[in-house]
Amino acid sequence: MKGTMSEAELHILKQRMHQGRLSKARRGDLQFALPVGYVWSPTGEIQFDPDEQVQQVVRLIFRTFEDLGTLGGLVRYLARHQIQLGVRVREGPGKGELVWRRPNRATLQMMLKHPLYAGSYVYGRRQEDPRRKQPQRPRTGRVVMATDEWLVLLPNHCPAYISPEQYERNQGRLQANRARADAMGVARNGSALLAGLVVCARCGCRLNVHYDDGGARLHTYECVERWTHYGEPRCQHLAGTCLDAFVSQQVLLALEPAALELSLTATARLEQERAELDRLWQQRRERAAYEVERAARQYQAVEPEHRLVARTLERAWEEKLAAQQQLEEEYHRFVQHKPRLLSEAEREAIRRLATDIPTLWAAPTTTAADRKEIIRKAG
Repeated sequence: MKGTMSEAELHILKQRMHQGRLSKARRGDLQFALPVGYVWSPTGEIQFDPDEQVQQVVRLIFRTFEDLGTLGGLVRYLARHQIQLGVRVREGPGKGELVWRRPNRATLQMMLKHPLYAGSYVYGRRQEDPRRKQPQRPRTGRVVMATDEWLVLLPNHCPAYISPEQYERNQGRLQANRARADAMGVARNGSALLAGLVVCARCGCRLNVHYDDGGARLHTYECVERWTHYGEPRCQHLAGTCLDAFVSQQVLLALEPAALELSLTATARLEQERAELDRLWQQRRERAAYEVERAARQYQAVEPEHRLVARTLERAWEEKLAAQQQLEEEYHRFVQHKPRLLSEAEREAIRRLATDIPTLWAAPTTTAADRKEIIRKAG
């Protein structure tokens, strides 16, 4: 009886603790681990990370995803430009310190899905499912809930990196990119330009792509949903090459009147991208210079008699100097390869390509994935 009462008391205590956290969350006062780009203020409010470079990288991530439209493209872009995330240490001796880490796919996906970046305070996005909980493993059994099942949602509660509308567009794009029968999926390099876009007029299912020669050129669009699941006859199939050619022709006709606008937009976007990357390089250079000065001050402040300490600090200073020199060399290579302002020759090349869209469409440097992305945006 005593054991039973103890279990009941423990259950009641857990319930009271849960209700207390929930009440605090409904007021927006419950503190939890914040995603990259945010910190808790001394007064218990959510605010932007005070480091300017951290904020710049977060904004660049959202702008780049909006341009590229895929998580994989975003990961490759950040890796290509050696862009790192500024992360605050959450526990241990260095708690609160800023460290720079290479972004990975899981972290970027979490950032794109987190509603806090749109200014919404949320609690209960992940909840415990008793059916999935494993004994002796308290962190197991947590599942992501639908938006209408979140325990707390407080819009416009904290500073936002993106608008709620952009957040919703990002969620829609992530959902559409999933490799599922009910989604159009990511634009891939197969030759079928309408993969994921063609829908059967008879049953409403998306048509699959069948490559007749290993994916080189010939393909057909086939409705196999009912045949796959129920053994019924295939609804229909279409020759892919002629359908792709017809759609491509219509897309090029639709883009022709916008040649000048396309030229101006491409020029402005390229210069904006290069300016953003240059700002990040300047911030990295400034941080490296500060680290060198700090190491020099520490070395110069030690008494010469403390040779063991002096040698350690001198080694640290030399390492900071070497890192700064390497960073400067990388920056100069970046400037030579991508100067901040486009040259007149580059501007002329963009204008020429914009006025000859069919040539750009058929160019060997334009991949099938590029053409698919254009068709999807034109649609």
